[in-house]
Amino acid sequence: MRALLPLLLWGMALAGGDGDGWRVLHPDGILTAAGALYPPPSCPSLHLPASWDVRSGVYADVTGDGSPECILAVWRPWRDWPITRWSASPSPIGQNRDARGDSSQVAVLKPGPDGSYRNVWVGSALYRPVTALTVLPDGRLVTLEGTYAGGRAATAVALSEWTWTGFGFRLERRVGLRARALSVDAQGQPAVR
Repeated sequence: MRALLPLLLWGMALAGGDGDGWRVLHPDGILTAAGALYPPPSCPSLHLPASWDVRSGVYADVTGDGSPECILAVWRPWRDWPITRWSASPSPIGQNRDARGDSSQVAVLKPGPDGSYRNVWVGSALYRPVTALTVLPDGRLVTLEGTYAGGRAATAVALSEWTWTGFGFRLERRVGLRARALSVDAQGQPAVR
């Protein structure tokens, strides 16, 4: 049994050591075992279009206006930018869709009464589809991003942090990593597994 203990501890270190595999991504890019998780609340129930496939959502204030929004990672039928009809060049978002013709977008919605909502912002077809998202206590949006070839449920290949600009989101950092789930730890840092 004594010979097995070092092997057991070594295996736990490789797996994360925290039992469920959650790791915190620190600002310096280092991953460490996560402690308690405190994800933002889920969105209230909304009457969304039937063509929307919501993959992830949180209820938090990303716009900084003092009231929370529903921030959703959705797949929906791809739509080009309206302005491209006057351009001779190919659309810069033309390839941002899966084999079914759907694209991944982030939507920021203000919930209303009885499941109604108002669009605050719905982004264009993303270059890297969002597989999961959350919001940190300071209002930064954090996304796990995959590939269109990998599909909606594939393991993410990157984590990105975004801040609201008033007209959308600005990328603050992107870190290559493989993960399937996203949360927030007790210190307000992104946690992945």
